[in-house]
Amino acid sequence: MTTPLDALVASLRDGAAYNPAAEAAPEAVVWCDAAGEFASVLPALRARVPSLLTFGDYDPATRTGPALWLRAAAARQVPGIDWPQGEPPVIYLPGHGREVLRGAEDCPADLAPLVWFAVAGTFFGQPKQARDWTLRGFLAAHGSPVRLDIPEDKATREALARAASRLFAEPVEALRGRRLTAAELDALLAPDPMGDMLRWMDGALTPDTDLGRFDAFAALATKQLGFDPRKKSPQDAAARLASKEKGWAKVWERFEQSGGGHEGVVGLLAREEPQDLLAVPDTYPAENDRREATLRSGLLALADKPSGEARQAIRHLEGDHAWRRTTVWAKRGKARLAQALAHLSAVAAAAPLPGHDPAAMAEAYAVEGWKADAAALAALDFVRGGEDREAVMAALRAVYLPWLDEGATTLQALAVNGKVTFARPEAPVPPPSKRAVLLFVDGLRMDLAHRLAALLREGGATVEAGWRWSGFPTVTATCKALVSPAAGVLSAGPPETLLPSFEGRAAAKPVLMKAIESLGWSCSDSLLADGALWQEVGRFDEEGHALGARLAERVADGIAEVADVALRLARQGRPVRIVTDHGWLLMPGGLPQAELAVGLVAPSGKANRVALLKEGAPSGYPRLPWTWDSSVLLATPTGARAFYAGTEYAHGGVSPQECVLPVLDVAAEGAAPAMTLTARWRKLMVKVHAEGGAGLMADVRLGTDTSGASALVTGPRALDDAGEANLGVDMDHEGQTVCVVIYRAEAPKDVVAKLVTKAGG
Repeated sequence: MTTPLDALVASLRDGAAYNPAAEAAPEAVVWCDAAGEFASVLPALRARVPSLLTFGDYDPATRTGPALWLRAAAARQVPGIDWPQGEPPVIYLPGHGREVLRGAEDCPADLAPLVWFAVAGTFFGQPKQARDWTLRGFLAAHGSPVRLDIPEDKATREALARAASRLFAEPVEALRGRRLTAAELDALLAPDPMGDMLRWMDGALTPDTDLGRFDAFAALATKQLGFDPRKKSPQDAAARLASKEKGWAKVWERFEQSGGGHEGVVGLLAREEPQDLLAVPDTYPAENDRREATLRSGLLALADKPSGEARQAIRHLEGDHAWRRTTVWAKRGKARLAQALAHLSAVAAAAPLPGHDPAAMAEAYAVEGWKADAAALAALDFVRGGEDREAVMAALRAVYLPWLDEGATTLQALAVNGKVTFARPEAPVPPPSKRAVLLFVDGLRMDLAHRLAALLREGGATVEAGWRWSGFPTVTATCKALVSPAAGVLSAGPPETLLPSFEGRAAAKPVLMKAIESLGWSCSDSLLADGALWQEVGRFDEEGHALGARLAERVADGIAEVADVALRLARQGRPVRIVTDHGWLLMPGGLPQAELAVGLVAPSGKANRVALLKEGAPSGYPRLPWTWDSSVLLATPTGARAFYAGTEYAHGGVSPQECVLPVLDVAAEGAAPAMTLTARWRKLMVKVHAEGGAGLMADVRLGTDTSGASALVTGPRALDDAGEANLGVDMDHEGQTVCVVIYRAEAPKDVVAKLVTKAGG
């Protein structure tokens, strides 16, 4: 690759050429630059030409000094100043032309010691015209070693001076065939003018921080946007940005793509107000804030409304606020209520579950009903504190709690009439295959199971989803043993514990594991065990009891943990079945309380949604037989109530959420061989090649992690049929550590290959 800098180095060396048959070797190559146009190229040139000496104030680090010092340095008489033998020094004289040295009588005193080199040396310049090179002349004039097309107008000359350092580093072949106008040259120095406008508005790009880049940016902004940052204020820019007039739409697009940051720009936009009352005010943060406040008030007002009115009110709010979910403010976390409203609307639209038949009810819940539970959790996850959480809580209590209560009441009536076939202990289950896995997840409710299945499929697994009834009551003590292989060798234990027994001992975890192992299953925690395996993972139930409604904030991490274990096991070629013991009800602010007098309850016989009553104790609550001993009847509160006040997370009773349990069968091929990934940098452009990666997406993310923010100017790109893509990194990240990642378009977190490198190489 040849650059203008390569050509300059070669020309300087050619300047020292002489005819040994007729001439003496030149004592120096004198490079006069009357306008000082090559000054910006010197730092890069010094690294290539160690014999380069510069006239100026004394600075030995850059081999710069006055004329007498240069005479001594040229004669190799200055300690530390040296270069390879056989090369004459190159003496650069900024601000002076060759005629100054040639006119000895008129030569300024400070240059007089260098007059000798006008005789004993040779001048560097145009070979046939005995004239010093100008910057444009070296690059584009007749006889130029570079031969570029650069106009001669004033604006282009000024832009050339600004962009010289960048221009000299570009490949000549990439420059030839282009007319390098002022705009083209400024684009070399400021390749991202839209991003630079945002940086200027932020106060990060000023004449003080980078004069050359600022001048180039200002020239481009004047030409492309009709806006001169040298004459206008950032607030003026904010008004145009908010209106997205003409070319400012591209600046707005750049602002949207940034994803975050640019707080200075946000502050400027916050002072702007919509001028066009008919236009969608999506660019004005103050208007977004006002509408969030209006939505907050609307949701809080639902607290005292009947369910039907609340559902209708949510539909109206959705019509008013849905558009805000697509705005930049939503992406920046400034429209969380508008985002939560999408999920509240899904809850409000949830249809009642069929009540004529328990199997039909369970099937409807497993196919569609779970989506209301998922939406309630998602709404809570969007708003984690303050008045926003109170507003979402009010809405959920108005529309979700009645839906929960109706479903629970309907299923309880079916159960009391003996129509629900709760799970019963079955014959011992030997391993269906040598390497089979039963993966037990405590409290994996149906909505969580669907999210887990989606994540497993994103990881390349095949998932078949089904459902089964729980036992009763829906507590771990009773129901975990039922889904274990050992259910058929267990018998009833003392009813106050709700645990079955094995060989006369209560089947708590250690005893249950012993029973399972007696049937040929391993309970080892090691993922390397090769036999049939009972494995336990997940903490949904534990965290639900500890966190209440804030379990919603932990669900995503918990599902990812389960998916990781399930995929690793399945990729070992094992058939994996995921089972659970019970689901649960969740309601911020607490489920309604079901009163139960203490004197009616057997010692230690009351839990959140189930109670063991004393013999003969009267109660209007439904009573159902214990799975492990049908002679033991246990009371459950009516509908979606709990025996303890303020209980946000509860299980043990009868409801579709607690009793309709997911069963997932998972299979996956072995891990694919590692993809070969290479990245070749040319400045801040990187050519990515991923063998066999056609159709996948490529991104460059900040830091060494695959989850960092994108460093690209225009966002990720798809790999072509050859598995290649050219990506441009924002110049603010030059020299930073970045991670090149390849991923599936539908799953940005599912990274197929990665490569840690530095931006720019």
